[in-house]
Amino acid sequence: MAASIREEEYVEVIYELQECGNLKIREIARRLGVKPSSVVEFLRKLEEKGLLEYKKGGKVQLTSKGLEVAKSLEAKHQLLYRFLTALGVPKEIAIRDACKMEHYLHPETIARIKEFLSKCNMVELK
Repeated sequence: MAASIREEEYVEVIYELQECGNLKIREIARRLGVKPSSVVEFLRKLEEKGLLEYKKGGKVQLTSKGLEVAKSLEAKHQLLYRFLTALGVPKEIAIRDACKMEHYLHPETIARIKEFLSKCNMVELK
């Protein structure tokens, strides 16, 4: 079962915060522009889907399934960023646009971009 865009956004923020050691409910809420109570409610939904483990008191940890989603998003983001900068899009804009595009583009589109960049020797196919 694929994650929804909102679920991906949560997983992505949790992954980033987990990596930098600042994984707090308030910080998740701040980054996503929601109330801490909304974060807690959504974390329970993500736990039900097997994307993370959530313990009362704020202990949040992505599961292997959640990490897989996060790493997939990270790879798509990097690919799209490379593509946009290759087109001459300024870095700051490319970062923002890649963040949006990674959630909306069809997997076939991502595959074609990867193939195109590979032909241009800008990315290795994996």
